[in-house]
Amino acid sequence: MTSADQPTLCDADPSALKMQDALDKILAHCSQVTSTELVDTSNAMHRVTAVDINATLSVPPFRSSAMDGYAYRHAEGSEPLSIVGTSLAGHPYEGQIPRNACVRITTGAAVPDDADTVVMQENVEVSEQIVNVKIPPTPNFNVRNIGSDHLAGQPLLSTGISIKAAEIALLASHGFDQIRVKRKLRVAVLSTGDELHRAGETLKPGGIYDSNRALLISMLQSPAIECLDAGICTDDIKSLKAAFNKIDGADIVITTGGVSVGDADFVRTALETSGEIAMWKIAMKPGRPLTFGKLDSSALFFGLPGNPVSAAITCLFFVKPTLDTLLGKATKELITVSAILDTDLRKLAGRVEYQRGILSGNAADGYRVTTTGLQDSHVLTSLQRANCLVELPLLSTGSDAGDTVTTIPFSSIGDNLI
Repeated sequence: MTSADQPTLCDADPSALKMQDALDKILAHCSQVTSTELVDTSNAMHRVTAVDINATLSVPPFRSSAMDGYAYRHAEGSEPLSIVGTSLAGHPYEGQIPRNACVRITTGAAVPDDADTVVMQENVEVSEQIVNVKIPPTPNFNVRNIGSDHLAGQPLLSTGISIKAAEIALLASHGFDQIRVKRKLRVAVLSTGDELHRAGETLKPGGIYDSNRALLISMLQSPAIECLDAGICTDDIKSLKAAFNKIDGADIVITTGGVSVGDADFVRTALETSGEIAMWKIAMKPGRPLTFGKLDSSALFFGLPGNPVSAAITCLFFVKPTLDTLLGKATKELITVSAILDTDLRKLAGRVEYQRGILSGNAADGYRVTTTGLQDSHVLTSLQRANCLVELPLLSTGSDAGDTVTTIPFSSIGDNLI
């Protein structure tokens, strides 16, 4: 048989769902949390707004100066102006400005009611309390009008906003010392496997240290999400069911390992007796053996693959959007960048594949990407060395050096995600 006569290898599984179909199925089981709590605005970083917030005052609440200079009536600027007072931030000038006069003013200070222009101090000459405007500005120049940032009564933040530094500053500028946010989600993470040991324990023959809980908890933990370390469970149905029963009050339960078709893979069986299965197997690599369903406790359940890279990537594409949906946030779209491939990448047709890569270059000169090396899903160094994922389409058999490929920079994913 010649090479031309040999059958083309394929990694397709007719029972596996396409990624978008799987995500749609998962999100269809999600309902937003309705419980809320009041938190200090200063402690609201990355919490999610639970109500629409309207401005309670105009910002700025008075006309203010954008520059250090002199406030005056523009029509009088061609004549020498006598300095009759000062307006400092927090200490406005009181009274009227006489004819052919001005007020020394600092940035942020209130512009007197009868002044309409501020000239920069660099554009005047001052001698014996007399100002001569050398470079006249246009009328109303350097004057910030009332509400030029925001008017009272206008929408400030809508429900479902993840609060960051800019939102905290905006709320503080409008006097909000507290804000109502969605309650924290509780996510329990459980590793399964007779071979697993906690860090610090002595390894037994055939044993390995568990990295999955550390990986997933680090990926998911945030001010809006409380991660519960549910420990390690051995490979038997009784222990798994007991572990499920011990997890109290979780919105999501995540296990890793035990979800394929091996003789020691009991998670799917345990879920069938302690809840319900909504789907199993996705046409992606790494990460095909992913189980999703619901436990009897009403918690959503994800059975992620046991290899750490598979667990990380399935968490990124399926667990993260689920958390956003539960919190009422708009799901963050992953940013993609086209890059020239420096090395050949190979795969079997039938699954979308995410290989770990190193992206370099810039938008002006173009991006290039190379592989981190061995792509097996147990190789954590392929994740640690990478700064992007290279997406290889479902039906492709890979790409050659020089081809343009789609990459997902880790910088678009978030600081605490891979």
